[in-house]
Amino acid sequence: GNDTAVEALIVGTLGRHGRIDILHNHAGIQVGGTLTEVGVDGMDASWRINVRAQFVGAKTVMPAMIAQGGGVILNTASNSGVFYDRENVRINALCPGWVDTPFNEPFIAQMGGREAIENYVRTKIPMGRWASADEIAEAILFLVSDRSSFMTGQALVVDGGESIG
Repeated sequence: GNDTAVEALIVGTLGRHGRIDILHNHAGIQVGGTLTEVGVDGMDASWRINVRAQFVGAKTVMPAMIAQGGGVILNTASNSGVFYDRENVRINALCPGWVDTPFNEPFIAQMGGREAIENYVRTKIPMGRWASADEIAEAILFLVSDRSSFMTGQALVVDGGESIG
């Protein structure tokens, strides 16, 4: 959630490599608890990491992408505008479903523990399982590659059918 650190990372990468073709904003934080349980400090932390850091990264890299004739910005679990499509900068979002990683530990606890989340995954996700990290990586590679060159302003949901189940 440190704006200066995000800006320095992008400026440093531009200095070392001369361009940035892909910015994947994937850092995130998950705050455990329901709406009535989460404190304002938890919301502030979530906003700083999940929204503000992505904004700062995109804002910082945009002039370089425009100057170099294009680029790709991929925001995980966010849906950004399409204002820069005329500048050949695509902005899409990846919305992954359940991937069995430590990231989900606060929600697993909120759901009542490992057995409860495993039951949820088996019964509520039409495919009946967690996604693998490799499956999510394939979706990322698709979104940042020319295979998705006619996609912008879209959210690619990779959730085993949970959102339609």
